[in-house]
This record gives sequence, C-alpha cells and structure tokens, in this order.
Amino acid sequence: MNYVILCFLLWFGVANSQSRFEYSHQQMGTQIRLVFYAEIQQNPDSIAQLVFKRIDELNGVLSNYLPDSDLTRLSKTSKTNVSVHDDLFKILQLSVHYSQKTHGAFDITLGPLIALWKETKKTKVLPTTEQIQLALEKTGYHNIQFPSLNVVSIQGDAKQLDLGGIGKGYAADEAIKLLQENGISSAMVDMGGDIRVSDPPVDKDYWIVGFGYYNKEGKEIIQKIKLKNRAIATSGDLYQYVWIDGKRYSHIIDPKTGMALSNNIQVTTIAPNGSMADAYASAFSVGGQDKAGFIENRNTAVEFFMVSDVPGNYQQLNSVGFEDFLLN
Repeated sequence: MNYVILCFLLWFGVANSQSRFEYSHQQMGTQIRLVFYAEIQQNPDSIAQLVFKRIDELNGVLSNYLPDSDLTRLSKTSKTNVSVHDDLFKILQLSVHYSQKTHGAFDITLGPLIALWKETKKTKVLPTTEQIQLALEKTGYHNIQFPSLNVVSIQGDAKQLDLGGIGKGYAADEAIKLLQENGISSAMVDMGGDIRVSDPPVDKDYWIVGFGYYNKEGKEIIQKIKLKNRAIATSGDLYQYVWIDGKRYSHIIDPKTGMALSNNIQVTTIAPNGSMADAYASAFSVGGQDKAGFIENRNTAVEFFMVSDVPGNYQQLNSVGFEDFLLN
C-alpha cells in the first residue's frame, strides 16, 4: 500500500514527571518512528527495544518478501488445512472481515494481479485479457477459511497473499498494545505514514498530526488533525502510476475487474485502530465516492477525506465525522 508523507506537529518538553522520548527503527520497508512519554525509572530505552523487537517479529511472520516468513510458507504449501502463527491467524481473520464489510474492495488475495501489474510497470506493455482473467481466477478473499483456532484453509489457487494493505496498521496496533502493557499510556507509532496514537501527553488534549493533499489549483495543503486513541492512514494513486499509450494506470488494482485504476484518488481515513484505518483506506481508494458513501451510510467507526483529481473533474469529499478531527 502506498502512503503519502504525513507530517508531525508534536508537543515537546516535559509534562509533570514524564519526559518525551523518541526512537526510530528501519523495518517493513519504512522508517518507523516511536514517540512516548515516560518516567526515567521506567527504563524507556528498554521499552523501545521491546517494541522494535515485536515489530521485527511481525515482519518475520507477515512479510511476503522473506522466503522463510510464515506468510510465504503458507502461500507455498500444498496442504488444505495449515496451522499458522497467532499473528498470521489474527490478521487473516481481520482481513477477511474487512473484505466482507467493504464488499471485496479490500482483498489480500490479489498477489497474482499485483505481480502482473508490477511487470507492466517495468515493460510498459499492458497485460492481455487472458492474463488478467487467469490471475483473477487465483484470487478471492472467500477462498480463505478458518476451520479451527490458528488453522487456515485456502481453497483453490488463491494462495498468493499480500498483507501490504493492512500489515503496518496491525503492527502499529501491536506496538501500542505492548507499550500499554509496559505502563506507557501516552504514545505515538508512525509506520511510515500509518499512525496510531494512544492517550495524549499529560496536560494536553490530543496529539497533533497532519496529512497533505493537493487542492483544485494544484497547491499542496497540509491539514492538521487532532487525535487520541485513534489511527490515521492514507492511500491512493496520485504518486505511483505508469503511462501507457496515453492512459494512466495506478498501482492500485480493482479486485473485481483485475484492472489497475485510473481514477487519480487519494484517501485519508481515521479509525479506532491501525488495522481498520489501513484496510478502509485501501478499500475507499478502490471504491471511490460510491464505496465511501455506502460505508458511511452503514455507520461505521471510520471517517474519511477523499480527493479525486480526475482532469477536468476535481472533487473533494469527506464524512461529516471527519470534520471533528480537523484543527484549524
């Protein structure tokens, strides 16, 4: 999943007996930023190491790049029922849940299509109808089933899974959970654009983050957002695309048609947790305004801001609840 760069406008200094600590770590293909408030006697350096160790562990389970990851082994196995790691089981269940909620707009089984369009980006040659159809036959979230605890059954050939649209959000959630278990109630985890925060710093009402987008005149706007115990994620195709025969093709793929999108869209979501924000940002990028309106009418806990930059038809759309998070 592609993310625009999110900027941070954080509160600095010392709040009561707690001080601000900041750390960074390279993993999951991005620079991770960890900020939290703690007392010196809590040994913040050790806590940060625990968090980064947990993220490293998750990468070893969820990566589709590592040849020996749990996800890769699941994708390669010929068995029908497979016992998997706790985290892999949980994230697969979450993924299928969000696929159902978004009517398939979010789908982690698109590995064959992703590989096909990556090759297209290199060669500048569009895949044939037959190639797309063959790849589509190897996809479908409904092929992932859960016969029992920590056991996954993948039907047919839909085994080339890609957790890029939810993995970082899940990791941010797990990091916040671990921090809370170690007595850290005020924290922010940035997974290269997927951000999850817990309680705000002492004597503050919220964390302040921001996201960027382009207005109708092509000017970049940085919008400040106030958050506590929430997550924010941004997805879209304004930056990753390829031109072929005068037409623009995105890195985002429609699970129903197998075609790369050309709708020039960027979506920012706010949700109670990182997994949800991540998944729905991907779903709205695929479904556009129609899908966003459908989800909003179902009274979900997800708020969104969407920019559609189709030439000659620039549009902005946001849920009513999104405005509650704006800091003017």
